[in-house]
Amino acid sequence: MTGVRIPALARLAAVARHLVNRQREWLALGAIVLAALVLRLWRLDQNGFGTEYYSAGVRSMLDDPHNFLFNAFDPAGFLSLDKPPVAFWIQVASAKLFGFSGLSILVPQVVEGVAAIVLLHHLVRRRFGQTAGLFAALFLALTPLSVAVDRSSNTDSCLVLSLLLAAWALAIAAERASWRLLGLAMALVGVGFNVKMLAAFLVVPAFALVYLLAAPTALGRRLAHLSVAAIALAAVSLSWVALYDLTPPEQRPFAGSTRGNSMVELAFVQYGLERLVGRPGRIAAAGAANPADDQATLANPTPLRGPADARGSGVLGGSRVPPGPLRLSAPHLAAQIGWLLPLAVLGGAVAVTLMRRRWPLVPEHAALLLWSGWALTGGAILSFADGIFHTYYMVVLAPPLCALAGVGLAALWISFRQGGARWWLLPASLALTAVWQTYLEAGYLGWTFSTAEGIGAALLELATERLTDWRIALYGSLIGGTLLAVLGLARAHRSAGLVPSGPHDGTLALSVGLAALLATPAAWSLSPALTHGDVWFPAADLALLAPGSTEPARRLHGRDAFGDIETLAAFLAANRDGERFVLATVTALQAAPIIVRTGQPVMALGGYNGADPIVTPEDLERMVADREIRFAMIGGGAPRQNPNRQRRQRALVEWIELHGRPVEPALWRAAPATAAVDQPRASPAGERGRAADAAGPPQLFDLRPASGTLRGSSG
Repeated sequence: MTGVRIPALARLAAVARHLVNRQREWLALGAIVLAALVLRLWRLDQNGFGTEYYSAGVRSMLDDPHNFLFNAFDPAGFLSLDKPPVAFWIQVASAKLFGFSGLSILVPQVVEGVAAIVLLHHLVRRRFGQTAGLFAALFLALTPLSVAVDRSSNTDSCLVLSLLLAAWALAIAAERASWRLLGLAMALVGVGFNVKMLAAFLVVPAFALVYLLAAPTALGRRLAHLSVAAIALAAVSLSWVALYDLTPPEQRPFAGSTRGNSMVELAFVQYGLERLVGRPGRIAAAGAANPADDQATLANPTPLRGPADARGSGVLGGSRVPPGPLRLSAPHLAAQIGWLLPLAVLGGAVAVTLMRRRWPLVPEHAALLLWSGWALTGGAILSFADGIFHTYYMVVLAPPLCALAGVGLAALWISFRQGGARWWLLPASLALTAVWQTYLEAGYLGWTFSTAEGIGAALLELATERLTDWRIALYGSLIGGTLLAVLGLARAHRSAGLVPSGPHDGTLALSVGLAALLATPAAWSLSPALTHGDVWFPAADLALLAPGSTEPARRLHGRDAFGDIETLAAFLAANRDGERFVLATVTALQAAPIIVRTGQPVMALGGYNGADPIVTPEDLERMVADREIRFAMIGGGAPRQNPNRQRRQRALVEWIELHGRPVEPALWRAAPATAAVDQPRASPAGERGRAADAAGPPQLFDLRPASGTLRGSSG
């Protein structure tokens, strides 16, 4: 009887320990999720409607199935958004459930971001244990760029979640040699294509390689399965694009940001080839005032000397770092996602050595190949892309880097606990990561130590001026905490009779070191909540929290150029007489704030930034004659945009100035936004078209002046 009871009690004790461990794990994961929610939801309402160009599309799709299907930008279905519809459909569903508001548009990205954290924990945990899974989830929750992107209305949060779901299906497919699950994985990548087009395909090489090297079946079967998966990828990816392009142009919106009114063109030319190799004559670095200045900046990039220079040059929203193998190591870019890069690289290498190797790859090796292949492929594409590049594009690299860092730290800890000749790898990795973080922060803030004289000057400046700067405390915590951790780990190793539960097993030292390494990234992650960042081009910016720092002016994308949108909308409503459009603007950026706040149809003559060849002067003349449009607005765009984009509509602007009559500003604006807005405009023949300059003041024209006396906004 006793021989039966003892094994039963042992099994019961083991189950109890398992339940306790699971409870602790869930509590830890819950704390991570709670921290992620706080970072992403706190003061979220300060971001308004996010990217109003996208929010206008959500409002236009909200109550019109035709606009919903074709991803229309405006309520009249004249123009489409320049992205596929899946992420916007989710925002529309949220707005339908909770009402159209800034929060109903922004919260879906928060949910997607937190779901990505939980899913990453699951993917890492199932092969590398609960410690690695929790580390990976914690790192993604605190990644500064992930926080900033999840607080915006951009589609990248949805893209990241789609790719992680695809990675989940692929991992199981590779373990079971299942062509169905492999097809599901590629179909989910296809869903990602319908979120952000070819940006989703950066994981495809890694996915294919993992299945080819890890699926436990014959090589011929693996190749056949990959062929079927390729068909699934193409079918799902092109389903909506084909529907769009096969619909007669007169029965759908114009495909925004294209020259040939084709979604295939948008996917594979504008958002494909031109993003990789650039377009001749096109600005490669966003945010430049004009092509000449931009080319000079690319040829001779100016080093950052401080936070004010960083914000003023627009490097956070659109990086001017030239393409090349070291692009992503630039401090202001690496600071967005790369704080734990040495830990990911060194720890990942150690993790490989701790596993048995065989062919096909064991699931653990396959998982490491997945994460490293994803990171390397995506990093290479973003490093060498010669077209438009924005900082927030890098957010797609955050999951694999965090997974590798979590697995790496857990592997280093195991190696340390095992003792032997490799115990030093853990403290060395912590120290190297601290050195890397020091480089990132110092490089971003311009704290350089290039010469002996520079060292002396920098130390003097720190002693006399910057000791009150709380960022010095971050530096102190990083250096001091890492030093304590290294010394503590060394002491634990030297302690005789090292035991897992002993007081000197190194757990406390590792905790101190990890806290030191996460202090600065956590501070960066707070910046999107504590300051008004640029929600159009989201990025974290610790400089905004520095003593004496002032928040940058909100990016001018149309709303501020008009001043009082409500007064303008009231004027347009008072004088509308059955026209299809209440107003025509040169760009969608000018039309978006009006659509967002009124839901009225506004026609963007030149698409997103004025470059689309949608309407000719003859078309506009016909539309005016057919009473489809009466009022048009020119000028008043964002001064930081390239004026040549709107100048491409010079013929339309000249027609408006020639045939329209300027509307008295007092009728459609409650008060001038700036003194420059009220300056009179000259429009002789030699000056026609100057209104298309994005930096010029806005002017409203009545294209049918013979229709009668205009009524003011008050009726």
